[in-house]
Amino acid sequence: MSESPLVPSREFVYAGLAAMRVDVRSESRQDRIDQLSYLKTVVRQAELDMVELVASLDNNGDFVELGVRPVSAVADLLRCREFEARRMVAVARAVFPTSLAGLALQPRLPATAMALAGWEIDQAHAEVIEHALRKGAAERISPEQWSTLEEQLAGLARHYRPDELAGLAARMLDRLDQDGPPPNDDEPQVNELHLSASSDGAGGRVKGRLDAATFEVLCRAVRAVLCPATDELKSLGERQADALGEICEHALDEGRLPLEGGERPHVTAILDYQWMREQARGLMFDFGGRGTAADLRTLLCDCGITPVVFDGASQPLDLGRERRCVSLAQRKAVAARDRGCAHPGCHRKPAWCQVHHIPMPLS
Repeated sequence: MSESPLVPSREFVYAGLAAMRVDVRSESRQDRIDQLSYLKTVVRQAELDMVELVASLDNNGDFVELGVRPVSAVADLLRCREFEARRMVAVARAVFPTSLAGLALQPRLPATAMALAGWEIDQAHAEVIEHALRKGAAERISPEQWSTLEEQLAGLARHYRPDELAGLAARMLDRLDQDGPPPNDDEPQVNELHLSASSDGAGGRVKGRLDAATFEVLCRAVRAVLCPATDELKSLGERQADALGEICEHALDEGRLPLEGGERPHVTAILDYQWMREQARGLMFDFGGRGTAADLRTLLCDCGITPVVFDGASQPLDLGRERRCVSLAQRKAVAARDRGCAHPGCHRKPAWCQVHHIPMPLS
C-alpha cells in the first residue's frame, strides 16, 4: 500500500525532532528557563515554516490537483480542528500572497509578517490580527487607520498573549468605529411570543424572543416592580415572573387595554358549586388553568363579581348583575390611610396595590 501524498515520511519527522532535543534534566534553573525560551523560538520558526508551506501548496494549486480544499487538507495533515486550519490558511494568504501568475505580492499584513519572520510572535497572534482586520468594523475605517492599526497590533503582539491581544483589538476598533454599522430599516420582525397552557391545568409556559428595543422595554418594566431578593426568599427567576404578572395585572386594572367582546379585558374565575360547598378549595380560569384557594382569596379581595348559575347539563339558569367587593370610595379611603402597600418593606404606590386583608398576628 502506497503512502498518502498528504502524509510526511517518518524519517523526515524523526530527523527534525532529533534536532530540537534539549537537556531537560539540567539542574540549573536558568538553564531550564533558557531552554524553554529556545524551544519557544523553535516552535515559532516551525509555525512560520508551516504557514509558508501552506501558502506554497495553496498558491501552486497542489491542493486543487489532489482534489481537496485547502482547509480540509490542512486539517487532515495536522490533525487539527477545521476552524484552526481555516485560520492558518487565512494567515498564509495574508502573509504570503501571490498573484494569479504565481508572483509574490506585498503581504496584506506587512507588520505582522515581519514579526512572524523574526520569530517574535506566535501564529496565534497572527490569527488574531488577521481575524480582527478582516471584516466588520475594520471594513468601515479608512485605509490609513487600517494600516496604522495593523502596525500597532503587531507591536502589541510582542508583549501580550493572543487572548489579551484579541481584547485590545476589539477595543481599539470600537474607538475607531464609534458610529458602528449603518442602521438597517428593513430588518425582519423578530418579536414572537408563545403561550402554552399546561395539560394538567397548572398554569403554563411562556416562550419567545424579542428585538433589542422591545427587550429593553420589558427589562425596564420588570426591574421597576422587582421585589428585593430578601422578599419571601425567592429566586431571581421567581421574582421576575411575579413582576411580569404584576405588570399585566396593573394593565388590566387601569382599563387602558382595547375592548374584548365589548368590555375591558379581565381575569375570569369560574367557581364550581361543589368546590364552593367544600370551603372553596380552588377555581378555574378562562384558559383552562386551575387555581388554588390562595389565588381565589387574592382575586376576591378586589374584584367585580357576576354570579351565574348552571344546571346539571351546564346550561345557564340565572345570570346576576356584577357587583364590586371593594367600592371606589373604600379604595380611596384605604389609599389615603396606607399611602401605598401595607406589606412590610414594600414601597409600591397605591395605583400598584390591591385591597387585601392583612391577617393580624396571633397573641
